[in-house]
Amino acid sequence: MWLRHRRKQKRGRAMSFKSFRKRRPDGGVPTDSFSDIAFLLIIFFIVTTSLKRVVGFETELPASKEAEKKTEEKTPTVTLKANQITFLEAEVSMEAFKEKLADMKLAERKDDAKVILMDATMETDYQNYYEVMAAISEAGGVVGIMTETK
Repeated sequence: MWLRHRRKQKRGRAMSFKSFRKRRPDGGVPTDSFSDIAFLLIIFFIVTTSLKRVVGFETELPASKEAEKKTEEKTPTVTLKANQITFLEAEVSMEAFKEKLADMKLAERKDDAKVILMDATMETDYQNYYEVMAAISEAGGVVGIMTETK
């Protein structure tokens, strides 16, 4: 019954203008696929993330007494002036210098402890210069030559 009444309205002139209007969709942003995109991004980041653990290492810090002892140790220095040899801030002869090097037992020491610095002035004889270098090398030491910076 209702259907007949509706048909009569359409055939007659008393039709409403609602039927002629086009339905426009709502002006919102379609959000149907957001959950799918979010899920795919989560899967992507899970697959591409490396799950490697950070590896550390253990160290032993020196005690305060050991640290003070290491800072007090200085590299031995030989100073050559004309015909003088100064070793450990004392003037020595070539024989005494060789004895002090033998007492230091440089051959038994580790790399950095073998170094003996040599500082020579312009007045130093070549003979003394090379004798001191040879004495350090024979004792098992490593010669470090000091230079002046300008």
